[in-house]
Amino acid sequence: MLTNKSASCRDLFSCIYDLSTSEVALLTLLLKEKDSVSLDELAKSMHKDRATVFRSLQKLVSLGLCTKATMNILEGGYYHVYSAASIDLIEKNTELRVREIQKSLNLLMKKFKSDIKQMALT
Repeated sequence: MLTNKSASCRDLFSCIYDLSTSEVALLTLLLKEKDSVSLDELAKSMHKDRATVFRSLQKLVSLGLCTKATMNILEGGYYHVYSAASIDLIEKNTELRVREIQKSLNLLMKKFKSDIKQMALT
């Protein structure tokens, strides 16, 4: 996928962060929003149920691609709002992740010849 000349940023997100098409669409929506958005608003915009969008948001937050903030309700209680991380931060995290993958691939290639010979023997 990434070796294709027409590969895009979406393909990179899918590959290095293991994001589904729906999760990439959610990140895209968050990047377009000027303000933080609630789970209900996101679910409605994406035409998906709350649980599905919530799981995707949890993944994006854990990867540092979006942030979650708690908002208090005057009558009591709270809710969460989400926004995309800054493009600069996403770029920095993505560059770090690509470097980690490159490092891992280099280590694998160093062991490749002995590993493939071992595979042929078993």
